[in-house]
Amino acid sequence: MLNIKSNHTIKISQEEYKRYSNQLILEHIGIKGQKKLKKAKVLIIGAGGLGCPAMIYLAIAGIGCIGLIDEDQIESSNLNRQLLYNINDINKCKVIIAKKKLKTLNEYSTIVKHEYELNIENSIEIICYYDIIIDATDNFKTRYIIDKTCYQLNKTYIYGAVDQFEGQIAIFNYKNGIRYKNLYKKNLELEGNSCNRNGIMGINTGYIGTLQAIETIKIILGLNKKCKNFLLLHNIIQTKTEKLKIYLKRDTSQRSNNYIINNKSKNILSINKWKRINNKMIIIDLRQNSDFNKKHLNKSINIPIVKFKSIKTIKFIQYYLNNNKLIIYCNNTEKSIIASYLLKNKAIQHYILS
Repeated sequence: MLNIKSNHTIKISQEEYKRYSNQLILEHIGIKGQKKLKKAKVLIIGAGGLGCPAMIYLAIAGIGCIGLIDEDQIESSNLNRQLLYNINDINKCKVIIAKKKLKTLNEYSTIVKHEYELNIENSIEIICYYDIIIDATDNFKTRYIIDKTCYQLNKTYIYGAVDQFEGQIAIFNYKNGIRYKNLYKKNLELEGNSCNRNGIMGINTGYIGTLQAIETIKIILGLNKKCKNFLLLHNIIQTKTEKLKIYLKRDTSQRSNNYIINNKSKNILSINKWKRINNKMIIIDLRQNSDFNKKHLNKSINIPIVKFKSIKTIKFIQYYLNNNKLIIYCNNTEKSIIASYLLKNKAIQHYILS
């Protein structure tokens, strides 16, 4: 597991003292902390909306080595959220441009570019070199590869995801904590899905990517004492943040307000089965009100995911459930899974419509 210590062989130059003077005077950083940052090696997988703010803040904070992996070229549609690039960079390789611009922000950071896709064949060779892995991708297939490789190599995995005006962040495989596959099970067949098909607000990726950088720095400095087994949900429209505590199944003896992860997925309901029980169910649509109003399933009601931790919401569901089957639905499967954990915690039987 991660164990970055201040090292006497790591030198801070006079120019670096000037560069980092405002953070060197902070109680939790100082010279020892700055040496830890300089010694650290961080890999950012994905040089897009999440990766750009993460790499910028890590570089200017003084991270000694930053690896960037992405095979994509810059497109005009990237410019509303990938703040490192501009119109002159279109059709150029992201990691090449990112390396050049990061070196102008901090010439003391080593930037390593990997101009290809992370896959099951190269993941171990790449990830083994780094201390912390930041997931700034937008597809489930790559996330499962990151999860498996980080577990094999005992690497800390900083997860981030965005959808429209909402975002998530979690820290996986940290001090024997939860893994990505514990939260989003592979047998849900998510690999073929894209995470940004519903649209993304650029400022949202900036916020979540910055949070990923913050958590990375806290872990390097040894400040992140309570970061494991949490999922942070944020909605920028409602300016609302929910911090969900998650326990693995072996921790069922914990208090009732903890969220239990169950490795079984027997409550996944197919479209065909849904049609057969159509007259004996309540459907809850987890999407935003605007999406629900455009189009929704017949007889469904709208309760956005950010309201699911509310006691009023749970009481409402319990009151109207009676002998009906409860079905939750969202075109973003991650939201359905989070809502499912909240319902399981309250012993409310339900199905996820897939």
